[in-house]
Amino acid sequence: MGSSDIAPDHVPTWVVPLSTVALGMGVLFWDATYILMTRRSLQTKSYSMPLLGLALNVSWEIVYALYVCEAPLETAGFTVWLLLDIGLIYTTVKHAPVEWAKTSPWVGEHIAVLLTVMTAVGCAGHFAFVSWWLSEPGIGHGDKTGKWYFGRDKFDTTELAFWSAGVAQLVDSIGSLAMLLVRGHSGGTSYAIWLCRTLGTVTGLGLSSVILCYWWPEAHGYLTNPFGIFILATAVITDLIYPFCLWHVRQTEVVLPDGRIVSQYDRLQGLKPAEKEL
Repeated sequence: MGSSDIAPDHVPTWVVPLSTVALGMGVLFWDATYILMTRRSLQTKSYSMPLLGLALNVSWEIVYALYVCEAPLETAGFTVWLLLDIGLIYTTVKHAPVEWAKTSPWVGEHIAVLLTVMTAVGCAGHFAFVSWWLSEPGIGHGDKTGKWYFGRDKFDTTELAFWSAGVAQLVDSIGSLAMLLVRGHSGGTSYAIWLCRTLGTVTGLGLSSVILCYWWPEAHGYLTNPFGIFILATAVITDLIYPFCLWHVRQTEVVLPDGRIVSQYDRLQGLKPAEKEL
């Protein structure tokens, strides 16, 4: 976002392009993440992304692809994400009944309806936030001069995307760690997925914002806002903890003959998820 911004004279001409490159790197890392998630989910007969995180991400991508994006490259990026979402949604709907069998069978049995409703609510929430943000010039932190959007000055879609994507990322990071610990197995996840996901967050959400905040602070001071610091710090810290928890979980998990992975506890209790698959 913000590829059409015109920075003031004191900002080096390479700042906006460099920030855009960092954002593009984040997009590519997340493309790889989605592909690896789908592949791993199919291999282990599980799903990779927490339900709330998936709903928030899909709804965010829908609203931005259809309503917010200005440049063709931005639209293309969100469209690719939506196409890659198909694999995530498919594996979630297919394998959620098994994953939820021991905690809430009702959730697993109605996962398609629940995910649809959650995504619809997410679309409504994202659209409400976007509509308010773009309702008049100057909304956001600091002086928005030079933040152009469809020929209008002082409409900052960079900050808009930071808040909406940041909240979704925070939910996904915390949810992914919680899901790993609750399951007690690595089905649907891997070190490669973790690495791509973390690098996507660091470059796309963090580095691109740091570049703009350092050289164009009057328009991008939101990064040093307490809530901005909280979002980034919590997401990054959670992601840094994740591989250690993944290592611990993998020490005790059990791989079944069909490729599914279960926790040692489930195996000791005599639960055989593969036999419950619909």
